[in-house]
Amino acid sequence: MKSLLLAIALISTPLLAADPDKPPEDMYQKPVRLLLNCFDSIMRLVDILGDNWGETPLLMSKMSDVSTIIVFSNKDKTTSTFVVNKTYKDSEEACIMWSGESDGLSFSLNGSPVFPVIKDETDT
Repeated sequence: MKSLLLAIALISTPLLAADPDKPPEDMYQKPVRLLLNCFDSIMRLVDILGDNWGETPLLMSKMSDVSTIIVFSNKDKTTSTFVVNKTYKDSEEACIMWSGESDGLSFSLNGSPVFPVIKDETDT
């Protein structure tokens, strides 16, 4: 049940970051069933990913006071894992949301991002 609630929170969180009252017309909701692999400690998960796949954390994104997304990859960039860590008052939970393999492009950063200008109501 805890995993299901976490999955629902993770799926809905990106929508809450934007204005939930004005979603794009082509946005739709899709229910999904997720079976998450979770641990009671992010350090335990760091050890497992390091020991078994040679992965280390490369990117962290703090999404709220309790939620952090962490992207792991190995040295050759052939495997990567997306983890969500939830930190509560007396506990934490680290869950693998997605993992996979590639031909060396499992992780790459945009070295020159161009951020779009946000349109407001007067621009229409």
